[in-house]
Amino acid sequence: MLEREAPRLLLVNGNTNQALTERLRVQARAILPSERQITALTAMFGAEYISDRESAAVAAHAIIDTVKEHLAEVGPQSYDACLLACFGEPGIGAAKEVFDFPVVGMAEASILSALQLGERFAIVTIGEHWPSMLRELMRQQRLEDRCCGIFSIPGKALDLAARPEEARIAVRALVNRAIREQGADVVIIGGAALVGIAQTLQPEWEIPLVCSFHAGLVQAEAMAGLRRSANRRSSNSERR
Repeated sequence: MLEREAPRLLLVNGNTNQALTERLRVQARAILPSERQITALTAMFGAEYISDRESAAVAAHAIIDTVKEHLAEVGPQSYDACLLACFGEPGIGAAKEVFDFPVVGMAEASILSALQLGERFAIVTIGEHWPSMLRELMRQQRLEDRCCGIFSIPGKALDLAARPEEARIAVRALVNRAIREQGADVVIIGGAALVGIAQTLQPEWEIPLVCSFHAGLVQAEAMAGLRRSANRRSSNSERR
């Protein structure tokens, strides 16, 4: 089988907001190499924006069903990697088990990046339920000692995303708190609604700001490259 010339990334928005999906697709297009083919899917059912455990549980089901239905149309070998573009990563364990390509989540990718960039990281996100949900994640991954604080902007994520200057002001204030109060070496700006803000604010600080979406894209690219290399080696071995 001939290798496709242009690697393909599947981008899955677990929220049902189509405008957010398009915004993420545009951001991905601006960040990734021009030859990269990007397909962006929106969850077929669930919450407009995941904000609590209930909506995350529904989204896990929706993500699996949405990707399965799409793959039934295009074929299971159509993608080199998938980015689950939700900071809470609903259903990521099941997705990694079910689908035959690497699946990357924004939280795991940004945390891995933060661990490489500094000793202690903090997280800035949106929504009252996210701090406790993220603390559960830190305990599961045994990262309590490396995560020095989780700071949440109150209110609804999509409402704040529609007011970008207000969003930047709110994020800026919490980044300052994370550095001043907790001594963070790295700050993760987490959530699809906050995509791009880390890059905009980075010149204001010497410590790294990690955009969870950007980190996810970079890791998805790396995983796709590893998969393609492994496939080439396997193909060459079979021909010998």
